[in-house]
Amino acid sequence: MADFLKGLPSHDENNFTKYHTDASCKSSIRKPTVYISTKDYPSEQVITTEKTNILLRYLHQQWDKKNSNKKRDSSKASLDTSTETSSKMPRLGDDDAS
Repeated sequence: MADFLKGLPSHDENNFTKYHTDASCKSSIRKPTVYISTKDYPSEQVITTEKTNILLRYLHQQWDKKNSNKKRDSSKASLDTSTETSSKMPRLGDDDAS
């Protein structure tokens, strides 16, 4: 061990007393993590990332779920009143325009 430490610029040789060259060190033998798919997807499928923030997307989804019932109720109410008085004007055809 002393021959290994001779060329190093250290004043205290005790700094390297805990250094062991065991082959049982698992940090150098670790295998990389690999994803194995369990489903077969078509090769034409293109995977893209969404540009919106995941939190904003979640909040928009929750807001849409919460307000979807209100939108349906208001649209039913507007359908009942719109049959009596229509505020829309019929579109003029090409021959009607002058």
